[in-house]
Amino acid sequence: MRKTILILLIISSFYSVYSQETSYRFGIKGGINYIHLDNYGKGLYSDFQANPGYSFGALFEYTKGGFLNYSITPEILYTESMTDVDLLYISNCTAIIHTIDIPLTAKLGLRLSKIFRPYILANIYGSYMTKYSGKLFDLLNTENDESGSKINKFYFGVSTGMGFDLWYLQFEGRYRWNLIRINSEDYSALKQMGLELSCAILF
Repeated sequence: MRKTILILLIISSFYSVYSQETSYRFGIKGGINYIHLDNYGKGLYSDFQANPGYSFGALFEYTKGGFLNYSITPEILYTESMTDVDLLYISNCTAIIHTIDIPLTAKLGLRLSKIFRPYILANIYGSYMTKYSGKLFDLLNTENDESGSKINKFYFGVSTGMGFDLWYLQFEGRYRWNLIRINSEDYSALKQMGLELSCAILF
């Protein structure tokens, strides 16, 4: 009985120490992505396949809580995504899109030890398309003349996923969906979506 009480007291004190913890950390992060275009009911497209892209940037993370804790994490990322598109009569059309992304992420985690914290996450993000290239855009004559297609360079979306902190490292996987279509007469049904995998170093 005494041993049980002693163990409960130790666990309670362990949790109370962490319940007072408030952490502000900065970090740099990078990773790979499989973000691709996909079609929603319109257009001439038959198949979409993601090619590996990359992202890198910085983050600020505020964490508070004990055994059960939460984090708020704003980020700024530069992202390149690549898609292979097969049209009805033309195959291997590439679409390469560069964006500046600003995600705001909420995380709910469990402090299992001083150095290990798994968590689940959800975020909203805004994006600005800085550059686009590839055979797909060439075929659609995008903005080359007055009759060229116009695309929406500003859009936003949501992500969900999970990750874990291991000492000063943070590993994360999330899946993102654009909520705004690429606005064009030719491909107004296209959206971006896909998997993002990243690693961050926190200071």
